[in-house]
Amino acid sequence: MIKDFATRTCPCCNKPLKLSDRLALLNREPLTCKYCAKPLKPNFSIMLINTFWLSTCVSGLIKTHTELNYAWALCAALLAVSVLLPALDLLFSLEEEHSQ
Repeated sequence: MIKDFATRTCPCCNKPLKLSDRLALLNREPLTCKYCAKPLKPNFSIMLINTFWLSTCVSGLIKTHTELNYAWALCAALLAVSVLLPALDLLFSLEEEHSQ
């Protein structure tokens, strides 16, 4: 069960990519499938949802527990999201990166 949680499939070749294969996402480095060599990135829609709920939660916590106004709380939340979001990206699905 935990093995299934940590494994995601490549959207191009449907081969499993382990968590250790996706660790490059932590440093915002390019990720390529080790089977088909296609460039991959985190799913954009899931990344937007994660950014929204995480920044909302963090800014709400900052606003209620400090005397900062909402704009400063939102700035602090976006800083927290920029640090934590790559770790969340490891857990969700991937999509092929289309270079333009």
